[in-house]
Amino acid sequence: MIQEERFDNIVEYLKKNRTAKLDELSELNQVSLDTVRRDLKSLEKLGVLKRVRGGAISQEVNLPTLAFDVRSIVNIREKKELASLITNYVIDGQTIAMNSGTTNLEVARVLAENFNSLTVITNDLHIIKMLSTRQDFVVIVPGGVVDSNEDAIIGDSCERDISRYNADLAILAVNAISLEKGVTDFRLNQVGIVETMKQIANKVFVVADFSKFGRTSSMNILSLSEIDYIISDSKFPDEYRQPLEDIGIRVVTP
Repeated sequence: MIQEERFDNIVEYLKKNRTAKLDELSELNQVSLDTVRRDLKSLEKLGVLKRVRGGAISQEVNLPTLAFDVRSIVNIREKKELASLITNYVIDGQTIAMNSGTTNLEVARVLAENFNSLTVITNDLHIIKMLSTRQDFVVIVPGGVVDSNEDAIIGDSCERDISRYNADLAILAVNAISLEKGVTDFRLNQVGIVETMKQIANKVFVVADFSKFGRTSSMNILSLSEIDYIISDSKFPDEYRQPLEDIGIRVVTP
């Protein structure tokens, strides 16, 4: 289980229980007590919780929206690095579909800084807010239900709205990639969104930092054969490059 998924689980556990013991979190995330202690130390620095003897207690923070905020700072340098590579594959005037996720938030920053005329279809509230300040961008917002944990629009109506459009590119932020299971994610609400964006796009790009490789999460969302490009950072585990390229995926790293 990768770090951001463990962080999500801890935040959700504290939201429900207000306190957590080390052994409870160890069982929850199926990791050692030392790993739990490191995670709690990181989350304490973010103001999420206060460490106490034998565990942690929640701080008075906005826990429903904190899961996204916590993930947004995990591997932030690598996310910025890989996001910068997208400029080689985007052309002004294109239509781009982007799902919600902290990596795609960095991609959106790059798009805003480097392009003058794009149409962006997205269910991510942070991306909507960022790109809507650009008068020369068209931001298409699907209807649906707001997921406060993800700061994203989800649901059947969201997927139906997205399906009405055509896109040049789908840029998809995902949680885990393995050669055996393909692309997986712990966010149940991402399955239909990703599937719909894949279907409307001419090319499918997956953006994922190094920590997402060799991992499997709970929900299958894409097979590797459905991906045209994977964009990652300079820490990309090189043992994955040839197997991915052998099945027709172009792997792009710095």
